[in-house]
Formats: sequence, structure tokens, C-alpha cells
Amino acid sequence: MLRLAIRFLSGSYHATPWGRHLNEGDIEWPPSPWRLCRAFLATGFARLGWTAVPPEGQTLLERLAASPPVYHLPPASTGHPRHDMPLDKNVAAKELDAFSFVERGGDAVLGISWDVEPTAAERALFDALADRSSYLGHAESWVAAEVTEVFPEHLSPCRASECAPGPGYERIALLAPLSAAEYAAFRRERVGGRGGAEQEEPTRRGARAPKKSAASKEDAKLEALYPADLLAALLKASDDLQRDGWSQPPGSRWLSYWRQGDALAKTSTRPVKGAHQRAQRQDTALLALSSDTARREVLPRPADALLCMEVLHAALVRKSDRGDGSGPSPCLTGKDAHRVPLKGHRHAWLLPASLGSEDHFDHVLVHAAMELDERTREALSGVRKLFRKDICTLVTLVETGLREDFEQAVPYVRAAKVWKSVLPFVPPRHLKRQGANSLEGQVQAELASRGLPQAERIEVELDGGDYSAASDFWDVWHRRHIGEIRLAGPEEGAPLPEAPLATRWRHFRTARALNPEQRPPIAASLGLRLTFAEPVRGPIALGYASHFGLGAMAPSP
Repeated sequence: MLRLAIRFLSGSYHATPWGRHLNEGDIEWPPSPWRLCRAFLATGFARLGWTAVPPEGQTLLERLAASPPVYHLPPASTGHPRHDMPLDKNVAAKELDAFSFVERGGDAVLGISWDVEPTAAERALFDALADRSSYLGHAESWVAAEVTEVFPEHLSPCRASECAPGPGYERIALLAPLSAAEYAAFRRERVGGRGGAEQEEPTRRGARAPKKSAASKEDAKLEALYPADLLAALLKASDDLQRDGWSQPPGSRWLSYWRQGDALAKTSTRPVKGAHQRAQRQDTALLALSSDTARREVLPRPADALLCMEVLHAALVRKSDRGDGSGPSPCLTGKDAHRVPLKGHRHAWLLPASLGSEDHFDHVLVHAAMELDERTREALSGVRKLFRKDICTLVTLVETGLREDFEQAVPYVRAAKVWKSVLPFVPPRHLKRQGANSLEGQVQAELASRGLPQAERIEVELDGGDYSAASDFWDVWHRRHIGEIRLAGPEEGAPLPEAPLATRWRHFRTARALNPEQRPPIAASLGLRLTFAEPVRGPIALGYASHFGLGAMAPSP
């Protein structure tokens, strides 16, 4: 038995059933078995680094397809905001975005169970897919999934059946995959066993090959129209299906599921612990970034994080200024109404996060020790686009709340003993061999200024992925220009092999573009690894331009 618990971290689930238009306002609740299988495949390619589906992945999906899942639905209700959908330059249309509202936190989870007995390899893969899943449905459906043994008792069951299990239930049709054997029989029936081009008799050497007949070409087209197996059918893109004229994906079927009549018209009466306090205090927000697909642009690269965060910060500052003479929000500028800098690092950090692909960052975590005031929250929801030269990036506010609310999906706000650099650390002052301005002294001072405990061990990243103690950093830094890069060994007089500082950070922007006069005091881009005596909760960002993402760190396994 496989059991999956899904939490909707933004409190909403957006998905349109197959064959329905977005503006019809229909919601696929619960997620169809077809959508779940395709979501597992997408997670494997996007998050586990697949270039092809592994054998255990194919057998796992075939097991899931042969056993329709049983759903355990949490209390949910419906909503449908309208927004402008850009169609072309200066042309937009009103779109209806229907969704199901599901509570966040507590035991408000969607439970899904399959009555299958996987192999050890299949179960390990299922666990990995669940752990790395981040979306289900539209991009707004931000989720965290985990494998579990039991579901909360208050969830209502939703099963596949031809007859209603009792009074008070309503029938819904969900798209589900055929079993592998059923699809193979379906394909044989449609293709008719004609294996494309007919077999020709061998010809003498050097003779011209006979031309294919028109019937053979039609047979080849017919065979290409039907994917080779169930896995190939699941991998078929929606655009390709529409181009080939499919009104329903090959290898799919409609199953009758029965859910309670008020499954989308009820809210839980169970109080959520700390709900009143969360409504009063908000110190963290998550923004989602997406490419301007009409212009075929890509998401920002980690190397350009500083520039993108500068542009985003400038847009937020402009939006937070209401024009009443009070100026922009101190939560964003770090200055009060009289332009006097606030003490401490209490204003907002903008930390780029890669939750989908390591080659680009697709989210931004905004966290402030002084809480997010009303003007800041209005600015976060008001900024829709970022322009960097000729590149446009779309911005969507996912959610605001406490940093603990984002712990499952965003590594920055977790607690850990070991932290390592995600973006390069740039020393805030000129480096010295010893004292307060040494590398160790500056890192410890940065930690103290943020109210964080002192690090037990500070290490610097070297080429090849190794780390060296910060106490040896000066030898590497001082001699790197003359080619004598050697560190003191574990025993006196026993030098280690040459170990230059990690060069991968040299390609990152480390100078402010919108404020050229505020340049870094030293041209150094370093990767750090910090070890603490006890787990420390993030976010942690140290050094120059840390409020714009530089020096951001994440827990290290």
C-alpha cells in the first residue's frame, strides 16, 4: 500500500479538468489519476535529473495506473478571481481562475492511497518523487507531499465505483490511465497489427531500394499516431495531442468517482493553532517568477541574482510609496521617515530561490525581522513584472505569513547545524590576516549583528568541492596571484597539494548596478560552510549586499 499526503501551501488548488475551458469555472477536485501520474513524471525530469524514465519508474507508473487511487478529501470550498490575461501587445482578456480553497497547516491534507505492493526500488523512487514534488495542477498550486502510513480521521473518502456508496454522494468523472495490458490491447486493435512499411524481399547488391507504397506510408502514420506503450502515452505533450486531433489522450479512460455532495462547499470548524497570531503578524512572503512566454525569455540565472533583486527591490520601494509624503516603507528601505538608517538588520531580505531548476531561480523569499507592514504587503501583491534591459519576468505573490509556514518547501527558513553558500559571500570590509577584519572575524561579526550564534567552524570552498578552514584562508588568498597556493598540512611542515579557491563564484555579479557608488570593498567572491553547535533557523545571508541575496546560505545535508 502506498499512501501520499499532500499539503497545499498557498491554501488553494488550481486545476481545470481535461476537455473543459478555463472560463467555464470547473475545478478538478480531487486531482485526477492521469494528472498524478504525469506530475510524478514531471518531478522526475525536473527535480531528480532524469534524461529518461528509469526501469523502476516505468514499472511503478504501470502499477499506479492499474490500481485507481482512493482519495481522502479535506474540507474545501471554491473561489474564482478574475484577472487580465495578456494575449498580444496592449491586448488582454478577462480570465476566470476557479480554484478550491483548502486550509493550510495542521492536518488539512489531501490523502491519496494506492492498493499496490511495490518493490524496494519502486518504493524508494516513490519516496523521492514525493519529497521533491512542488506543484500539482496550475503554477499557483504550490504543494508539499510526504509518504505517510495513516491519514487524519476527519477526511472524507472518495472512491471509484459504478454505484453511489450511499445517500448524499455525487458522481464526478476523473481522467485515469489504462493499465499497461489494456493499452497494449487498445493499440493493437487500432493499429491492426500492420507494422508500418511492408517487409520487402532482399535485393541484389547495389540495386535501388523499392519505393514504399502509399498504403505502407499510411500504415506508418497510423502507427506513429498511437504511442508505443503506456509510458509513451503519459509523456505525450498536450500540444502534440491537440495537433494530432486527440480529444482525449490515448491510453486514458474516464472513471466514476463518488464524493460527498458538499465536498466543495464546506469549511472546517476545527480551529487552527495560532491562527489569530498569524493573522496579526506576518514576517515572510514568497514570490513566484515566471518567464514572459510571449517573448520566449528564460528565468533569471543565479549569476544575475544581484541585478534581479535590485530591480525587484526598486519596484517594491516605488509601489510602497503612496504619495502622501510619508515616503516608501521602512521595511523595504531600512530607513525611517527622516531617512535615518534603522539599527540592526531588521528590514527585508530578498533571497532568490531555485525550487524547480538549479540553472535558474524561480522564486524569491522576502523576510523581515521587523515584520511586513501594510504598505509592504500591498507592494508585494502589486508588482507584476520586472524589466531588465529587454528581458521581462512575471512576478506573482504566492503567500504571506510566518517563516515557519514556508519551512517544508523553502530550505532558507529551516533549522540546521551546517549551512553552505547558495550565492557568493563578499566580505563587507577589506580583509586582514588577523583580528576583527580577518575572514573569521568578519563572518562572526556578521552573525552577531543578525542575532545569530557564533559559528564553531568556518570553512572556505576550494576547487573540486573541498573545503578548507578559514584560518588557512589568508595563505590561499595572499598567494593566489603568484601561483604559490599551498595550505599548511595536518602536521607541521607537511604541505597539501595545490588547492585554489573555488572559481565558480567568479561569474556571479557582485557589484550593485543601480547604485554604482556602493561597490564592494574587495573583489572577492567566496563560498562558505558554517557549522554551529546547535541547529540554527534561517534565513542566513551574510556580507556585502546580503539584503539583495548575496551571501545567502542553505542547510547542508
